[in-house]
Amino acid sequence: MAEKVMNNMRAVMALNDLKVYASSHALDALNYAIAVLEKLEESGIRNPLESLEREGK
Repeated sequence: MAEKVMNNMRAVMALNDLKVYASSHALDALNYAIAVLEKLEESGIRNPLESLEREGK
């Protein structure tokens, strides 16, 4: 079975699923992470972990 590639939208869907089970104090953090990933997607950054470059190089 081939491994599925993680991207912003798959991560957003998984985080939204987790909101059902999260405690009330964790919802703000989940909502923040979802908003960040959606903003990255809208900005055209589809795979942010692959596009990271170290500062100072």
